[in-house]
Formats: sequence, structure tokens, C-alpha cells
Amino acid sequence: MLKRIDHMIKKYNMINKNDKIIVGVSGGADSLCLLHLLKALSEAYPFEITAVHVNHGIRGKEADDDENFVRNLCIQWGIPFKAYHVDIKEEAKRRKLSEEETGRKIRYEIFESLRKELAADKIAVAHNMNDQAETVLMQLFRGTGMRGLAGIPPIRDNIIRPLLGFSREEIENYCRTNQIAFRQDSTNVLNIYTRNKIRNKIIPLIKEDFNPNIIENLFNLSNLLREEDAYLEGIAEEAFQRCLKEKNSDSIVLDNNLFGTYNIVIQRRILRTVIEALLGHIKDIEYNHIRDILDLSQNQTGKRVYLPKGIIVKRQYGELIFQTGENQEISFCYELPVPGSLVIKEAGIMVEVKIIDKADFKLFNQNTYTKSFDYDKIKGNLQIRTRCEGDRIFLDKGSKKLKKFFIDEKIPKDKRSQIPLLAEGNRILWIIGYRYSDAYKITSSTNRVLEVKVMHIQ
Repeated sequence: MLKRIDHMIKKYNMINKNDKIIVGVSGGADSLCLLHLLKALSEAYPFEITAVHVNHGIRGKEADDDENFVRNLCIQWGIPFKAYHVDIKEEAKRRKLSEEETGRKIRYEIFESLRKELAADKIAVAHNMNDQAETVLMQLFRGTGMRGLAGIPPIRDNIIRPLLGFSREEIENYCRTNQIAFRQDSTNVLNIYTRNKIRNKIIPLIKEDFNPNIIENLFNLSNLLREEDAYLEGIAEEAFQRCLKEKNSDSIVLDNNLFGTYNIVIQRRILRTVIEALLGHIKDIEYNHIRDILDLSQNQTGKRVYLPKGIIVKRQYGELIFQTGENQEISFCYELPVPGSLVIKEAGIMVEVKIIDKADFKLFNQNTYTKSFDYDKIKGNLQIRTRCEGDRIFLDKGSKKLKKFFIDEKIPKDKRSQIPLLAEGNRILWIIGYRYSDAYKITSSTNRVLEVKVMHIQ
């Protein structure tokens, strides 16, 4: 086993020279086998190991005996040891999770906290081939795709699983051969948890009546699907980047027309990538949610899909828009000092205004957020505001209602109320960031130029 675990570590680059490794040790055969093997390997690499034990406070004296057993063994083996006590029953109530899920989360939180405290590099846990098979079946029963059936990865972030390629039978035989005593968790034989039911009832039934090699077959299946999933994920990431039009902390916009050219397999993965980018995970996102978004992408503009965690998906013109919650409609109206400057916090902009003699005016200063107008054509006060009923903009072919301009330019409805306008009454001089009015153009008869510059601020 020593050679095989060494091969596993090198294959996945799990441990490097002089690494510090946190090893989760429950006292069972799996974790003690892992600790013993890593201790043997640590002298050759070399690397440092620290054992950590989490007492869940569920099994009373039995749990305390497990802790003392691991502590004494670590003293005997000369391995640094840390123990933590948690009331899992109370934590499960507080987090509104099952005790099984709470225990798993707490363990990894403690492992990560200790890793940071010790400035360690990796966390080693003792998942094995049987755990992998059980996980694949659990995912299958829940309903999942390729990624779920890929099961437990050998390495994820700082977590490594050097025993993943070994069966539980091999691990227990190793412990017996090397005279390593280990503890038996009495709750493992109780069919009160989903994993225990699969381990104690379903897998033995499959072995006896269908396939005695089910553990190895499910393990091989998970490896195959993980490789294929990684390949497809690379293709999907490239497709996502090509479809991406806009990305913010609370919204992502895809080119829906380009999105529609991809195979549905890649489309589903792009959608999961988008949701994960917004939420940080895809928990609670089910097949039906993805199907509804795919239907939306082919449906008419204006429809919406509501996802868990407050995500709203909309199709507007050629865009597929994902956002966390509805955009808040903003409304403001400020008199513009001429000359002078004005900060508009609602829009996140600062506006600077100058009056320039025509002789000093240089046209090349103009850009998307700097525009100039014939000041002598302006008769009233100027405002920076959001849209109002009756607004019009004057273009070279006549005036147009602001609403009609937004429709013609395919500006999404939820963005229209957020666009700042430079206005004289209901006459729009400038739809900031889009178009300015031809009625205020500078001509040969212009004497004074009004220059307006808009800057985005934090």
C-alpha cells in the first residue's frame, strides 16, 4: 500500500516537499491507516503532519474514549495532536441542518481553521473507494448529472484524499497486518443516516444479487465521468467567455443569439457557470430550473424565470440577463449649475460644466461622456434627471419620444429608468452614454459652447 499511496500522491501532486499537512483522524481504520502511511512517507519527502480529532459530543463516553485513544496513539507515534469538542445536536438546530450534514460541515471548518492557524498547506482526509461508491449511489438517488456522479475528487482546493483508490477491505487488512488497533463507531451500524442505509443494506444486496464488483465498478465510473466532465467544462468555459457581454457582482448578461448556437450540453454548463458566478455555488439549482432558462432563451422578449436565492433571469432583445433581485428603480432631478459641478450619488456620477468661447473650443475633446452644445440655444434652466412623461429628443429627422428612442435602441426596460438625462424642460439635450440632441448642435453661428463632462465615481 505504501507504494500505491505514494503513486497516488505523485499522480495528483497532493504533497510537495516541506509541506505541512493536517490529517483528520477519527480513530477508525480508514483514518489510522492514512495517518500511519503518511507518517512512513513523511520521512522520505519530507513533510510535517499534525493529527486533528473532532469530538461531536453525540456518543458520550464512547466518543471520549475515541479521543483518548487517538491522543495516546499520536503520542506513541510522535505525531502532534489537536482535539476539538463540538455539540453537534445544538449546532444542527442552530443551522437548521441534519446532524450528519452539520457534522461534516463542522469538521471541515475546524480543519480549515487549524490549517490557517498552523500555516499548513493541505488537509488530508481518509475517504476510500467504498465511500466513493456510496457517494455515487447517493447522488444517483437524489438526481444529478455528470458532475454529481463523478463523486468525491481526489483533490479539491486544500483537501487531499490519498486513500481514495483503496477499498475498505484493503485498509482494514493493512491495519491488521501492521497491528494497528482501531475504533468502531457504533452509529455506523445504525440505519438512521442515508449513507448508512446505502452501506449496510443497498450495496450488500447489489453485491449478492447483481454484481459482486459493484464497489470497484462505481469507483471506475466516477473516475471516467470526472475526466469527461473536466473536458466538457473546459469547452463550456470558453463558450461562456465568448457569450459574456457584461459581468458585475449582482448581474451577468449573455449574448443570447450566440448562446443559442451551442449544443444543449454546453448551454446547460454555461448556465451553471453563470449561476455559480453569482451565488458562489449551484446548491438548490435543479434540472427543472435549467430547463426553464433554456425555454426562456428561445422564447419572446420580456419573460422571466425565478430561481432559488433570489436570482431572476430575463430575456430582453438579444440578451439573456441574470441578476440577483430586481433592479431598484431610481428617480432624481437636480438643477445643473452653469458653470460648476454636481455630484449625483444615485447615479454614481459627477458632472462638470464649462462655458467656452467658440474661438477656444476644440471638437476633438468629445467622447462618449463629454459633449458640447450651443449655449445660446438654451433658453431655460438645465437639469440632470431621470425620465419624465412627455420627454422628447430632437434628431436630424425630427423629434422622437424618449420611450420610442429606448425601444428603437433596444435598451432593456429595467435600465431605462436608471439612465441620467441632461434636459431643458421636456427637451432632452443628452441621453448620457447614448445620444445627444441635434437641436443644440454647434454651428458656424455659435458664439458660446456649453461643455458637459460626466465622470463615474465610486
